[in-house]
Amino acid sequence: FVPHTRTGNPLVDSVAEHKAASPRAYYQYLQCCCYLSPFGFGKLSAHANDQSIFLILYAVTSYYFSAKMVRLIILLGPIASCLTAISLVWANNYIVDQQFIDYEAEKREYEEKKKEEMEASKKKSASAQKKIKKSKKTVQKGNYEEMSPEIAELNKNFNDFYVGLGPVRKLLAGFLLLFLVRVMFGFYQYAHFMAERSSHPSLMFKATLKGGEVTIIDDYREAYWWLRDNTPEDSRVMAWWDYGYQISGIAKRITIADGNTWNHEHIATLGRCLVSPEEKAHDMIKHLADYVLIWTGGGGDDLAKSPHIARISNSVYPGICPEDDPLCRTFGFEKNDRSKPTPMMRDSLIYKLHSGGQQEGVLVNQKLFKEVFTSEHNLVRIYKVQGIDEESKDWAMDENNYICDDSEWLCRGQYPPKMRPFVQEAISFAQLEDFNTKKGKEAEEYQKKYHAAFSKGH
Repeated sequence: FVPHTRTGNPLVDSVAEHKAASPRAYYQYLQCCCYLSPFGFGKLSAHANDQSIFLILYAVTSYYFSAKMVRLIILLGPIASCLTAISLVWANNYIVDQQFIDYEAEKREYEEKKKEEMEASKKKSASAQKKIKKSKKTVQKGNYEEMSPEIAELNKNFNDFYVGLGPVRKLLAGFLLLFLVRVMFGFYQYAHFMAERSSHPSLMFKATLKGGEVTIIDDYREAYWWLRDNTPEDSRVMAWWDYGYQISGIAKRITIADGNTWNHEHIATLGRCLVSPEEKAHDMIKHLADYVLIWTGGGGDDLAKSPHIARISNSVYPGICPEDDPLCRTFGFEKNDRSKPTPMMRDSLIYKLHSGGQQEGVLVNQKLFKEVFTSEHNLVRIYKVQGIDEESKDWAMDENNYICDDSEWLCRGQYPPKMRPFVQEAISFAQLEDFNTKKGKEAEEYQKKYHAAFSKGH
């Protein structure tokens, strides 16, 4: 299994769901199963048979993979439910048994059994006793003479203590019942909370303003509808691939990239446009897009993603970041302070489009990119690309320039001729997880530097 945050593919590594699962993530998705299922696992392990071995292997395997990648916690759902159910059944049986048991009769029966076992033990020959002591095999509780002396003594002491508790066990069973009722009530509430939270639309959400007023944040839908209502139907919108499906589905406009990220080189080309200096970026974008859309608010906006974008771009276009910096740490924030971008980030197009006119000293060249829309809560900004190369646009939109397979069902567009000098600088990215592809020396060197940098910094 390829280590989660070190696949060697910065595009894969940039996705949050590919990171290792944290204890918080397990509790978020499994809630009470996190601390009840281990008891079920222990119960199965103590009574091994074909059915329990299957569940044990299922639990171990699913936990191993979920620990590698947070999105694989879904594999734990069924087995965690089974193990929790086993724990609850055992607890329920124990609680019921304690309500109807005759403790005095149990104590008498236990003392008689212990006396019989002691008498039987004395009758055994010395040689038999010696063999029993040497034997490492143990049997059911109570057969002390067939256990090693240490284990037999511990088992005897535990049973003496447990039987001696008598009516106190009924009180303990009551506490266990109250605990389980509280757990089940909490799980019921949490399940409804998660169901409601998961069913909310991702484009709109509630938020509390500084004055305490609760409002609906509708910036993303607002931006997409603005594109739909205020731009020509053949407009091409450049945005990071995360929002591609939303742009095509809600704004009804052509998007440069979407969640179908199989073409690593194309995603890297898009990233290069965003992390390059403003003028150089415009030289490329004018052949590809009519508008540029940027997410500008919240912890997951494009500025927060931009170090990943630079890293992805550098994997295909060497030289974007220094040769000894495969993780592009030179593109980011100094000491994680968003008010202090590194020089490379400050000069980038994505930083200027994000903070232009809102951060002191940050301005966008309106002759290259003209701001045409800013959402109500400043979560989305849209810029119109000035000086579009109409020849490149017409060429790219011409179906005669598509490359189709034999069935003509799948047709791929091409970069316009004027864009090709930029694209020719790319190197084909040999992914570490593609075991069917023989990698060249450059790819292997990149992977080594990438992993070494991760080991130092993480």
